[in-house]
Amino acid sequence: MEWYQDYPHIGYNLDGKKIFKPIRNKDELDEFLDKMENPDYWRTVHDKTTASDIRLTDEQVDLVHRLQKGQFGDVNFNEYEPSVDFFTNEVMIHPVTNRPQDKRSFIPSLIEKEKVSKLVHAIKMGWIKPRKPKETTPQYYDLWAKEDPNAILGRHKMHVPAPKMRLPGHEESYNPPPEYLLTEEERLVWEQQDAEDRKLPFLPQKHSCLRAVPAFSRFIHERFERCLDLYLCPRQRKMRVNVNPEDLIPKLPKPKDLQPFPTTMSLVYRGHTSLVRCISASPTGQWLVSGSDDFTVRFWEVNTGRCMKTLEVGGAVKSVAWNPNPAVCLVAVCL
Repeated sequence: MEWYQDYPHIGYNLDGKKIFKPIRNKDELDEFLDKMENPDYWRTVHDKTTASDIRLTDEQVDLVHRLQKGQFGDVNFNEYEPSVDFFTNEVMIHPVTNRPQDKRSFIPSLIEKEKVSKLVHAIKMGWIKPRKPKETTPQYYDLWAKEDPNAILGRHKMHVPAPKMRLPGHEESYNPPPEYLLTEEERLVWEQQDAEDRKLPFLPQKHSCLRAVPAFSRFIHERFERCLDLYLCPRQRKMRVNVNPEDLIPKLPKPKDLQPFPTTMSLVYRGHTSLVRCISASPTGQWLVSGSDDFTVRFWEVNTGRCMKTLEVGGAVKSVAWNPNPAVCLVAVCL
């Protein structure tokens, strides 16, 4: 129905003609007045396809109540019928069927072979062309290519241009003036400082000629730091919003509203006629065993509450325990 929300029709009939939406003249005020004055409003359901209000009968209301409680729809259905063993627990010597395997189960299929040979021939002749693999080569682009004022970013009022690199000074020369060279004491202080506290990330050195200058060891590292700065530089100024930190903390509910105990009864295990003293669940969680003072031990299915088996033990059951090993289905009973 959601496909036809913006259209005047709700579908098409067998002749291909549009089925137009029914006209509904009730507004919210009429709905409120109907709720206040109509005694059968609580059992009235609106049908969207016909735009008519349908009054539910008592049987339909009872059916809805039963389904809400998790019960069966049919009143006469007995969910506590004794279970019937459809399959015997005796292991038979002979199999149910002794038919030999088909010949086609161990001979290659001739039809599949013919299909494959046709496909191979079509590929060789060029009639069938396999899909070309997609090119996965990475595409590189200049992040700061549109720095001109005519670009969209340039016309933006809050635009921040890319930070420029600092120009090299005298200390970066291969033949710096003597006042830029560090003394031995300054060199020791420079080595003891942290990398963030140093004024210069390198030691100025004096070389006799340009050929004697060694390669810069931190070149790749500095280029990487530069790229990282450009990548992480915000391209737009964002106004900070002053928010009270206490407003971000969710409000705790009142202690009287917290109910750790269950409030809805969804399953009832009926069958015992006296006090139930002990229960135990199977390792798989599917079955439940209970012992009672009515001299019986009952096995239940947990999801449905159905009693699968009842054992008379001849005494009040004090304790039951299921074997924790799931491979062995065994229950111990103490009475």
